[in-house]
Amino acid sequence: MKKVAFFIVLVGLMITACLFKPSTDMDKTKMVLATVGDKTVNAGEMDSLAMAEGFIITDTTDVEPIKEALLDSLIDGKLIDILKDSIALTLNNDLDFVESRNREVGNAVFRLMFEGEVQAVVKVDSVDVQKHYDDNSETYYTAEQVKASHILIPPPRPDTVGVKSKDKIAAIIEKNDMETLERATAVYKQAIAGENWDSLVVKYSQDATNNKKGGDLGYFARGRMVAAFDSAAFAGKVGDIVGPVKTRYGYHVIKIDDHKMPEPIPLDSELRTEIQALMRSKQEKARADEFLDSLKAEGIYEYNEEALAKEDSLVEPTTWVLVVNNSDTVYQQRVTKDFPKYRRFHKIDEWTVDDKKAMLKEVSATFLLRAAGKKLGYYEKPGALDAKNKFTDREATTRSINFLRDLEYKPSEEEIEAYYNANFDELYREKKPIHVQHIIFEDSARAMAIRDSLVNGADFKEMALKYYPGEPEIREVAYDLGFISEEELGKEFFDHISGLESGDISMPFKTEWGYHVVRLVDKRKDKKIDQVRPGIRKKLMEAADRKVKDNYLNAKRQEVVVKINHDAVKKYKLPESLHSIEIKP
Repeated sequence: MKKVAFFIVLVGLMITACLFKPSTDMDKTKMVLATVGDKTVNAGEMDSLAMAEGFIITDTTDVEPIKEALLDSLIDGKLIDILKDSIALTLNNDLDFVESRNREVGNAVFRLMFEGEVQAVVKVDSVDVQKHYDDNSETYYTAEQVKASHILIPPPRPDTVGVKSKDKIAAIIEKNDMETLERATAVYKQAIAGENWDSLVVKYSQDATNNKKGGDLGYFARGRMVAAFDSAAFAGKVGDIVGPVKTRYGYHVIKIDDHKMPEPIPLDSELRTEIQALMRSKQEKARADEFLDSLKAEGIYEYNEEALAKEDSLVEPTTWVLVVNNSDTVYQQRVTKDFPKYRRFHKIDEWTVDDKKAMLKEVSATFLLRAAGKKLGYYEKPGALDAKNKFTDREATTRSINFLRDLEYKPSEEEIEAYYNANFDELYREKKPIHVQHIIFEDSARAMAIRDSLVNGADFKEMALKYYPGEPEIREVAYDLGFISEEELGKEFFDHISGLESGDISMPFKTEWGYHVVRLVDKRKDKKIDQVRPGIRKKLMEAADRKVKDNYLNAKRQEVVVKINHDAVKKYKLPESLHSIEIKP
């Protein structure tokens, strides 16, 4: 029996380590392993990277190379952070970025202002909810409902082929209608006489949707059904059978199963929550409108009367049209873009300068809110500062990633073909090209007889389980070799079946094990260049990116002072959760 070894991860050790490790070991962020310029690499970061890589460590594992590789990767990360920091310092010179960041921070400020100036002011308590419920009692009622079943008898399609006279067509339709009414009346009489309703539905009703459930239409409120049906159903008493009732669908015989009158909806916890949310929403809107109106009333507006009086096409896009509070400027391009939509929305045919001013005043709300946010200190609150820092960090990260890529490189067809040829055997040649099943026989005559049965349609597995040598449990797995390589089969065996196609049964052939009859189940082909071209292109571009990144890191290591605290690295121990015990029987 072969010697085997396997690993068991000690979850118990992980829990014990968390509960009983000294507090000095818990905060590994204070253990500095290296400095990279003005940045540090600490043991906590080393732990996180080691956990992410998923190392498994035993008593025999040499951990020093692992620690060295982890530290080297973290140092590279710090060098990239230095690049990101330098890019972040230049972002304020990018006007497009600054404008985008201002919008992002402005949105965060508006959310904070809504919380502080609107939501914090609005109060809805249980007394308010009760009063709203009492004052609107007519609203909180269940609707009057009827539960009914019906039998639908539609008129037949009138046969008017060849009939041109409108009067004759009308007469044919009327005759059909009268005959349908007679049939419906007969059904109605049977129903009120006490015949089984479900049987009548099955026998006469043409409503395929509801016939299987006795014509049951369920509960419905007033106005849901067509008018004539609705009136008849709500006029009837429970247990009544009414009809025939004519609608555009035909004639209905209706059975009234139940009638629920309107009832007050109790003010339970669910309805209280619903009412409170409704009241808060209305009051928050009113408070928000009041707050914005106060800003508009206090705003100082300076309009460019001359520009506003002209047709938009005659004004340069960069011409100012409004200055708000002596600080924020709106330009003509905004008027050109938004005024046509404003006119359509407000249905303005002949516009005036005052119409443009009204639109600009709405546009200025953003400036007024920003100004109020600055005045009230919302731009200095953690939420706004966090939005600013995160937006800057995202952009700096994106630009640093692009800086470390070869964005101009595009692999040529020659490079793709060269990569394909150089890596064909390793990556693109099918190593296990055929899926085979086989049966071994002691003599060729038996092999040929079974082969004939297989060719004539016998099930290969059944034959294998019956004739394959050895115990039944061996036969179950041994006959099917799965996808397999030439090396695993042996050249002699492979040569005998290499010409077969999927589904073919081989002629018996002999090896040292006996006579084989083989079924070729499936074939896998080598990957063609057209199949792998996108993947190769990606690999080549990734290699070009790695080269750019490696060149940067190599140059930066010469430029930035990197100091490794060898004593700390030596003392550093990888997380206990990565340690496993190797058990050897």
